[in-house]
Amino acid sequence: MIENNNPEIAESALQTPFVFAEHTTYRCGGAAKLAFMPATVSSAVAVYDYLANEKIPFVVLGNGSNVLVSDSGFDGAVVCTKGLTGMYRTSADKIFCRAGTTVGKLLKYCTDNGFGGLEYLAGIPATCGGLAYMNGGAAGKYVADNIVTVKLYDGKIRNFSREMCNFSYKYSTMQDINGLILGVEFKICIKPRDEIKKNIAEVIASRRKLPKGASCGCVFKNPAGCSAGKIIDEAGLKGLSVGGASVSRDHANFIINAGASSRDVRALIEEVRRRVVERTGIKLEEEVVYIGDF
Repeated sequence: MIENNNPEIAESALQTPFVFAEHTTYRCGGAAKLAFMPATVSSAVAVYDYLANEKIPFVVLGNGSNVLVSDSGFDGAVVCTKGLTGMYRTSADKIFCRAGTTVGKLLKYCTDNGFGGLEYLAGIPATCGGLAYMNGGAAGKYVADNIVTVKLYDGKIRNFSREMCNFSYKYSTMQDINGLILGVEFKICIKPRDEIKKNIAEVIASRRKLPKGASCGCVFKNPAGCSAGKIIDEAGLKGLSVGGASVSRDHANFIINAGASSRDVRALIEEVRRRVVERTGIKLEEEVVYIGDF
């Protein structure tokens, strides 16, 4: 029960429990009793302030594509940014996207307007906020290369330059701040629409070889100079399973949920890590983010 007279908070609050299995690409995980989906920056700020003032722990969720949530859910609130969408041009070579804008919508906007430079993101099931948070990317390219600023709220609105974000492999300084990403400004370049469409189609075609099924994408970060998938494959772990979770036979750094619980997935992650250490001495570090108690 929310005890607050601010209409923006009431309008943002979801009226039913937030079931993570319905909002994450892993398709598993319990629920949170309290959840918000703000549709404006002012609503997002109001929700953040309410949770901070009431000392209610919260997690921020975009498209839910890089997380594994406990079967018991999360004992706190969820701030889902999916309603915080929209894009506009800020200068001749820059566009601003609100945090909940998906990659698909971003690239449609870019294609329609002849804005190139972001085609390598095609097919990534993420929001712009999530991309900035994780420094997402594909095929050796990372979104940090296109980010100009990240707008964040942590009690006050702050604009982080690319340098202030301290981007590195699968990392940004936003991971160390209990804040809410409101939007991201990207650098683009002017290109013919047909060229942009062709580039996107090529990227999508290259991603078709990735495993099908419910997953978070790559589970482990690549150790320096090696591929986590190759290491797992050479350890003979393709097809290894726990309950309904299994290591993909197509790409060993994918764990597929085929009727698994989150506990199954987590147990398989730990077993893969244990066996890789045993056979190679390399301790793999997860890329996936855990939510709740395991």
